[in-house]
Amino acid sequence: LLLAVGVLGGFTTFSTFSYETLALIQDGEAWRAFLYVVFSVFLGLFLVLLGYRLGGALVA
Repeated sequence: LLLAVGVLGGFTTFSTFSYETLALIQDGEAWRAFLYVVFSVFLGLFLVLLGYRLGGALVA
C-alpha cells in the first residue's frame, strides 16, 4: 500500500507540474512557463543537494 501510494503520488505530482506548464503555454504565457520549469527543476535539485550535504554532515 505504501509503495503504491508513493508511486501514484509521484505520478500525480508530475502530471500536475506538466499540466500547469502546458496551461501557461496555452494561455500565451510561455515566458512564465519557462521560468516555472527552470525554477522548479533547478531549485529542486539545489534543495536535494543541500539536504544531501546537511545529512552527510549530521552523520559524520
